[in-house]
Amino acid sequence: MASFFTSYFLPLVLVANIFNFQTSLCDTSADKALIAGICRQVQDPPFCLTTFRQILAHPYVPEEVTRAAIAQSLQNANNNRAFIEAAKTAAKDKETQDLYAICDSSYGLLITVLQDAAKSLANKDYNGLENDLSKCPKFVSDCQNVLGSKTTPEMLDRSRKQFDLIIMSKAAEGLIKK
Repeated sequence: MASFFTSYFLPLVLVANIFNFQTSLCDTSADKALIAGICRQVQDPPFCLTTFRQILAHPYVPEEVTRAAIAQSLQNANNNRAFIEAAKTAAKDKETQDLYAICDSSYGLLITVLQDAAKSLANKDYNGLENDLSKCPKFVSDCQNVLGSKTTPEMLDRSRKQFDLIIMSKAAEGLIKK
């Protein structure tokens, strides 16, 4: 009796395990392709890949990737705004303080729009989501442009990362089946 069970069911279990292994490999390669496709669109692909690896769980679906990218972009925008507020306070001349005040306003608007984008995604309002995300790059570039020669290497790096996070959000949003 044990030999009948072993000879009949063992091959079935083996075939089922092989199928599950191959299916998980397909999912992993599809996930890698989805993320790689998004990360090819940014200025700093290693930053993009590292960010997604840190914030996502397998399997990847466009809605979840979009949600994670927006959340990361929002967190980064809040960190940048805090940095800008500290730089504004530390600035010694009124002109630099005023320039940082403009950046503070730009990042405040960026944060509001990213919060709206997160709500649009949660409500499956994909037109609203696309509209919100299309506004985001302007706020970052406004800050960069106003600072001009008074910018710092750290602010430039922060701006580049913010742009990449916005591009990641927009690219992931474009993959959602609407």
